[in-house]
Amino acid sequence: MSRWHLSCDACEETAWIGREGNRIQAWCEACQSSPVVEAASNAPMCPRCGAPLAVASPRFPELWGELQNLSAVLGAWTGDAAPLAAILPERPRFLTDRTPPEPRPDDPPAVREALALVASGAFARARASLAAILASEPGGAHVWRALAIAAERTGTPALAEVACGRALALLRPGDGSERMAQSLRLERGALRASRGDRAGAREDFAAAGDEREARWNRAALAVLDSVVTSDGVPPASVIAGARAEAGETSPYWSEPTIGRLLFALLVERATSRQTSGAPEISARSSGSGKGDAPESADARALRAAEGLLEFDTFWDRALVLHGYVALGLEADVRRTAGTLARQVVDPIATEPCLRGPAAGAIAEGIARAREAIAAADPARALGALAPLLERADLRHFRIPCAHCGRGSIGVDEVAEDEGAE
Repeated sequence: MSRWHLSCDACEETAWIGREGNRIQAWCEACQSSPVVEAASNAPMCPRCGAPLAVASPRFPELWGELQNLSAVLGAWTGDAAPLAAILPERPRFLTDRTPPEPRPDDPPAVREALALVASGAFARARASLAAILASEPGGAHVWRALAIAAERTGTPALAEVACGRALALLRPGDGSERMAQSLRLERGALRASRGDRAGAREDFAAAGDEREARWNRAALAVLDSVVTSDGVPPASVIAGARAEAGETSPYWSEPTIGRLLFALLVERATSRQTSGAPEISARSSGSGKGDAPESADARALRAAEGLLEFDTFWDRALVLHGYVALGLEADVRRTAGTLARQVVDPIATEPCLRGPAAGAIAEGIARAREAIAAADPARALGALAPLLERADLRHFRIPCAHCGRGSIGVDEVAEDEGAE
């Protein structure tokens, strides 16, 4: 069990959090006392102030990130999607295996050096070296595979696709290269799909085996096909088939899921229609009052896709909010932003570290932001958060020290040894 050491940067106050034999050295984030509790204690409370005790790890280092998330949501509510876009994960649309190939015993020194460059991440140098080698002499499939990786990593997808094809042409059934062939199919299929050759991508993904990456890519391509070739939301049969092919999904923030992919694809389609001059989604299209413009097919599709998300995490709701802001769907922005802002600010307001007098200014700012959110006034809420986002202690994942009143307290060590102190 990890043990966490806390210290103040202005006084000698220190504390440990973690197990010591059959007891736990706890820490109160509210009054910053250090009681010892029995290891079997269930959610113990501080005997001095009654706040929940930290017995495994402190909670307060997460406060800065939560305030950033809240600020990004509030910015999106006012129409500025940039802060939210900056924190959204870049989930892969298609999965590939870019494991660098190992050198062969008969590889000449130049090839070995180039393969080492790929393995070290020096992709630009590797691409130049491999291209020069292959221009002057035949190379094995693994050398072309290395060039494909280096080319894709350096933003030259056409060269990467050619290199994948050359490598595949050199492989023979039964020669022990099945894994490399599958990796090449994954990569070339993703490259083909990205330039609009969905038929070629389908052919590659079909021959890429049955590992997770291949199954996901086939599922993702089926959803992409349906979004590109039709209006509205793909039929339920397409979504169900894609989910069955992709297999188990994860709520982890950066993991791709069919629901997340679908919503992102529909936003892209609607954005493309707006940009190309096709009938735009009216900013009033999702309203319900008299005089509202008729709801567009894109707006209906997005709202339907919102209900197809597999998870209800902050990152899923942020994905939805960002899409509505990007398309100017003001009523949907208000609906989703207001709900999400409340879901973020309410837990922040009850954090134990805000109960003590040392954090009074922080707690007051969050309380003002919470009141403004309840009043549907995101600009005022942002104003309340602004001073908190400028605080050096919070930015460094620390909170004011209750003992000296001058410094800030934070984590300076995490020890794995239970007896270390």
